[in-house]
Amino acid sequence: MCGIVGIWDQSNGYDRDELSRDLKTSVRTLSHRGPDDNGTWLNARGLGLGHTRLSILDLSSHGHQPMISTDGRFIIVYNGEVYNFADIREKLSTRGHTFRGSGDTEVILAAFQQWGDAAVQQFIGMFAIALWDTQEEHLRLFRDRIGVKPLYYAWDGKYFWFGSELKAIHPFRHWQPEIDAQSVGEFLQYGYVCAPRTIYKGVRKLLPGHRLRISNGREPTVDRYWDITDVLDTPFAATDESLESELEDLMASAFSYRMISDVPVGLYLSGGVDSSLVAAILAKHHPQTIHTFTIGFSESSHDESRWARKVAAHLGTEHTEYVLGGAEALQIAKDWGTIFDEPFGDPSGIPTLLVSQLASQEVKVVLSADGGDELFSGYAVYESFLRGYKRLGSIPRPLARFFLSGLQMLPETGLRALMSSVGIPASTSGRFSFKLNRYKRMLHDLSPGALYDLYLTKWLPEEITNLLGSYSPPRNLADSYSGDLGQQISLWDFDHYLPDDILTKVDRTTMLTSIEGREPLLDHRLAEFAFRLPIHLRRGELGSKHILKKILYKHVPRELVDRPKQGFAIPTKKWLREDLRELVDDYLNTGRIRQAGIFDPSVIEQTTRRFLSGDDLLTTQLWFTLAFEMWREEWT
Repeated sequence: MCGIVGIWDQSNGYDRDELSRDLKTSVRTLSHRGPDDNGTWLNARGLGLGHTRLSILDLSSHGHQPMISTDGRFIIVYNGEVYNFADIREKLSTRGHTFRGSGDTEVILAAFQQWGDAAVQQFIGMFAIALWDTQEEHLRLFRDRIGVKPLYYAWDGKYFWFGSELKAIHPFRHWQPEIDAQSVGEFLQYGYVCAPRTIYKGVRKLLPGHRLRISNGREPTVDRYWDITDVLDTPFAATDESLESELEDLMASAFSYRMISDVPVGLYLSGGVDSSLVAAILAKHHPQTIHTFTIGFSESSHDESRWARKVAAHLGTEHTEYVLGGAEALQIAKDWGTIFDEPFGDPSGIPTLLVSQLASQEVKVVLSADGGDELFSGYAVYESFLRGYKRLGSIPRPLARFFLSGLQMLPETGLRALMSSVGIPASTSGRFSFKLNRYKRMLHDLSPGALYDLYLTKWLPEEITNLLGSYSPPRNLADSYSGDLGQQISLWDFDHYLPDDILTKVDRTTMLTSIEGREPLLDHRLAEFAFRLPIHLRRGELGSKHILKKILYKHVPRELVDRPKQGFAIPTKKWLREDLRELVDDYLNTGRIRQAGIFDPSVIEQTTRRFLSGDDLLTTQLWFTLAFEMWREEWT
């Protein structure tokens, strides 16, 4: 696991010493991603590559990057792990390739020598790869199929930059960052900015399963080498029992690959279905003791650590847990803008960072059981949305328009004033406004894609327009995918929420603590298998994740894991009113908002006042604005 950076000066705007200094400064911004080694490489064409290394495989100097292929044609910087490198190495050895070390980087180089771009189809793993071809003089970038590893790039017609994190691009003197107002709006609506967009104009995220190619004097071209929807036309026709057995075998393979390491490996254990299943299968197939880690909360209503403790005891893992309180949350939140160098709104990043710090004291690699919800229809919102759509989707459109016209005639401001005059608390009138606006939005468009989008939206587009002056939602809706509605919303989350929220959170928090996060459920073979399953095996008699539960109950007593899904529930509203209140008062005060000039200060002032007076429905909206302001203060 590492950090990669690069620059290609196609305008001769640098002298070599300047280019070298900026490149080395950029590498240092990613030292947390790789504290064990670093290196840079420059050529006479203005191309510079940089790398910072976290040594996981082949701890010797043979793993140093940038690395040059044996024939001198390719130079690589690479972040990630190709877990099946030993199998690929064996294939390449029979074709005459030789290797000095025992790691995967030189195997990747040899694979490109042997198969060209088709080499990437051989890889099972997570990766962000930059490859310079000295023969054809072009640079290629590759991102893994699911998007576990990040890769940013920018091009202004003269300079091309790339890096594992946005902070790696900042040191280059010719890059001029400019905030994209549409991306600010997208962040407020969903809590993250979705690839290929970033918070900056002219800077992009390479999409999962995509590759980029750039040559001197030509625009970059991007195309897709893997698409999960390709498997949708080939559903399984086997029996439920045989699919269950095949899935367990495939998970054993995927999980075993992610135990390959020359350093200790641990597992985040929440006690839920996904992490318990990973722990159970690893316990069955691996004789060594597994280290597990969990975070609890001092607020008992949000604490599930006791369930993780019971699962760990049953499986015989070496278990470590820590209870997170408001004081620790405050210390992490103060660094929020630095941790996530793009606006990021998922507050579960706080406990995820703390559990990463906890794990880093004992291991250098940790497994995180993300992806089960997207692959196996596990989110609680799926059930509530599908149930709700059956009712709402049946409303005749003329009747919906009639109700909408009636709601639009209600004088919202006047009604709130009336409520206030008769002593109704501001928090109650605020909730009235919140729900009224969402009912209007719902009745405006009863299509399944629009309704699912409303389920996910925190600040409504019209509210964002009031905040920013203008906004138009940039994303395609879920019903732009093929398949039934359950399939569509799973695919939407697989393409958007998974890589740009969940995987971003895990990458930044693990890398900040200099440990490698691996995702055993996100082997691309498992993803393809899951989306070929009939829906009754993903959501069936046992509820969500039906087939996963069938497998899990063979290894863990049902009573230890069979409870309502809670997720990584965070006591955000309590923290914002108590432990994090000083951040709210500091970053969201009217003077500071007015001076920044991005948000309408009256809207922020009203939102803050209503939340602090008891309007819990505004919790997420307030947190998103706070998260954005903490980011803005750090990076603008």
